[in-house]
Amino acid sequence: MATITYTVTVASGTNQYGTGNKYYINGAVSPDLNLIEGNTYIFDQSDSTNGTHRIGFSTTPNGSWGGGSEYTTGVTVTGSPGTDGKTTIVVATYAPTLYYYCVNHSGMGATAFTPAAGSISNQSTFESTFTIDEVIEDAYERCGVQGITGYQLKAARRSLNILFQEWGNRGLHYWEVGNTNVLLVQGQSEYTFYRSTADGASSTTAGGTSTTLTYGLADILEASYRQNYNNTNQSDSPLTKVDRSTYTAFSNKTALGTPSQFWVQRFIDKTTMTLYQTPDSTAAGNYIYINFVKRITDAGAYDNVGDIPNRFVPCMVSGLAFYLSQKWALDRTQQLKLLYEDELSRALAEDGSPTSAFISPKTYYPTAS
Repeated sequence: MATITYTVTVASGTNQYGTGNKYYINGAVSPDLNLIEGNTYIFDQSDSTNGTHRIGFSTTPNGSWGGGSEYTTGVTVTGSPGTDGKTTIVVATYAPTLYYYCVNHSGMGATAFTPAAGSISNQSTFESTFTIDEVIEDAYERCGVQGITGYQLKAARRSLNILFQEWGNRGLHYWEVGNTNVLLVQGQSEYTFYRSTADGASSTTAGGTSTTLTYGLADILEASYRQNYNNTNQSDSPLTKVDRSTYTAFSNKTALGTPSQFWVQRFIDKTTMTLYQTPDSTAAGNYIYINFVKRITDAGAYDNVGDIPNRFVPCMVSGLAFYLSQKWALDRTQQLKLLYEDELSRALAEDGSPTSAFISPKTYYPTAS
């Protein structure tokens, strides 16, 4: 939801209440406003002309001067008008039509309509992010379930987190690819990347230089031995990623030298990278440059925005609907599964990293007869 700031000044003008001192909102005399549900609006009254003209809201035209009272739901007043005064309103869902007015003088304001988000006819916008509760609501609608309960909300969030783990098993989290440099320490072959700071401290120190290792790694895709880091003659030498059996077969795992291979172990609370050979005094102080995959963030609170790029939103909704149908709509499970797999294949195709394609015509050279 958006936060919008209006600059308020006071000057002589004419509105529906007649001529006299009026509010000017962003330079316009007493305009009607659209305060959209869910948005935050800050009325900045720091200009000196606001002195004794604190702005308020009411459900009655002209506020207390029209026989009404001040509306306070979601409204916060700070500072003093004319110096540092601000009135902030977070527009509640289903808020009534409001009227802004001066609490000390009559006839200075106008109407503040409170439309639902996206209901203003002269606006054409598409919300590119979806909150978790919106995803859950749409998924249940696909299952034919209306009026969901608190338990169903909780169950859906749990199913969404399981869906994310399924995506991880499919290798489907490449939008979470990152890179970093790992400072090498003489005699240290294993480097640990914890899930979070609550699980442990991820850092290395060599030659008085310390670096903090990235938290939340799911896997390490590629690694290179990096010399002369941040210099114009920086150079990278790729390392070979090996599996458990290959690493186990190394006869002397403590052998010192320049690392040329690495092995990754993935635990519940951490991911470790073990180098072979173990960095010697020459390698120490240089770096291992890695490309890694991060863990997909859990759904979290219902008003969170999913940790998912836009191209995967249809896949996420379809997948959750398929999961929920196994509990609430078994007659739709097969249909929703087919839709989920179709959306997943499209998302995977879009998520690829295409490379340049070159077509070389076949050349025919006839032989001399």
